[in-house]
Amino acid sequence: FLLLAAPFSCSCLCTVIMGFLHESEPLTWAQAMSSLKYVRDHGIEQFLMIFERCNAIEGDPFRWGDEVEHQVFSLHGKPGDSARSAKVSLRSPEILAELKRAEERLLAEGTRVEEICEWVPEYGRWMVESTPKRPYAGLSGVLDVEPQLQLRRARLRAALRPEEVAPTLTHFPLLGVGDFSEPAFETQGP
Repeated sequence: FLLLAAPFSCSCLCTVIMGFLHESEPLTWAQAMSSLKYVRDHGIEQFLMIFERCNAIEGDPFRWGDEVEHQVFSLHGKPGDSARSAKVSLRSPEILAELKRAEERLLAEGTRVEEICEWVPEYGRWMVESTPKRPYAGLSGVLDVEPQLQLRRARLRAALRPEEVAPTLTHFPLLGVGDFSEPAFETQGP
């Protein structure tokens, strides 16, 4: 993506810009289509510029991370009911605010930073992205991944309403079809 924020330094004295989504209003379809070429062209230029400035980095510690995009759905009807359905729950701003408050409280109480999670907006109002607060270090960091994923899943579940679930899926098959969201929202695309 092309949203630029969070500069950080690397050992070659260059500044690398990472892209993070921030809360904002989406572009209309016409605005998005008129910006498409610009995003494609400048995204490639940005990558090449960063690569040229930092391709000689050597000796930096190996740090890495993971991110999970969670989709939040609201279940309607009782289990086993043939009319039971799922809708996207458009509550991610509310859920994010609750999760961020919980993480701040845990940090203030002295919880180790390795057990703190980062919660950020994802593409849609029914989505939440989670990452560890700090990157994993070296190859031995692989042992920390599963417990961190379990921790994030438990914290997200605690922020959901009883009728909500947050599976990790690539898409929601009924997105834009009929009454697909909670609260109801009329689609505005072509």
